[in-house]
Amino acid sequence: MENNTYLFLKTIPPDIAPASFFLIFYKDKLLVKKNNKNEINEINETNENSFVFVRFSDISDAVEGLKPGIIHFLGVENGFNYYSFQAQNSFESKNSGFEFYDLRSLMSLFDADQFRLACLASQVLYWDQTTKFCGECGSETLYSLFERAKTCAKCSAILYPVITPAIVVAVMKEDKILLAHNKKFADGVYSLIAGFVDPGESLEECVAREVMEETGIAVSDVKYFKSQPWPFPSSLMVGFTASYGSGEIKPDGVEITHAAWFGRGDLPLLPRYGSLSRKIIDALMTE
Repeated sequence: MENNTYLFLKTIPPDIAPASFFLIFYKDKLLVKKNNKNEINEINETNENSFVFVRFSDISDAVEGLKPGIIHFLGVENGFNYYSFQAQNSFESKNSGFEFYDLRSLMSLFDADQFRLACLASQVLYWDQTTKFCGECGSETLYSLFERAKTCAKCSAILYPVITPAIVVAVMKEDKILLAHNKKFADGVYSLIAGFVDPGESLEECVAREVMEETGIAVSDVKYFKSQPWPFPSSLMVGFTASYGSGEIKPDGVEITHAAWFGRGDLPLLPRYGSLSRKIIDALMTE
């Protein structure tokens, strides 16, 4: 962890104190509390317009008719216990200070540590929902008491959370950056080339393959930049920079409908703040 203050203490939850934080999801949305100027976020100091996680003592004031699923102990951050669960029913917020947001929206509203914890909670819940039965024999799975894992009650197979790695890369040609419009993007939005790692492939090989497949450009000098958890639903984005090697831009026409070299003065609409793609673009194009 960046600040080295997070601890995972097996899977047995300690007693739930009123000050403990709960990350409550309903479908793909997280319940958060709007901060005020008299309240300080325990992860980072924040201002009155930011959002914080819901404390255990707030739950009865926040929602009505809540039916929690299995409660997962996430760990300890700065001395506070963190838990998460998936609500089993739709319910109404009783207080205007509490609202549901999807994680993509919170990416630009949370600080880095808050988003990291939200990613952890979301990915643990996704893992729990998709591993109720063993993939080898179909029997029911049981929670391990010693690590974040499940074991098959029949064949003893161990099921750990599966994280799918993907790359995102900024290709530079002198002072210009290669940006592409994916057909899934909103009109006018451009971003970096990205894609999932294939079996038997290194991260660097994935960078070269994805750029070539999607734009026809060969790259060189591939360098690691930074990574980011990506809970959509359970990935890890690994960021790189690379230099233009050769070739002319030829969008694949399947995922990428247009790609071009952009300079600092003519950047198009970019990905939302908080995403790794945006962090890389800002680092390279606003220096």
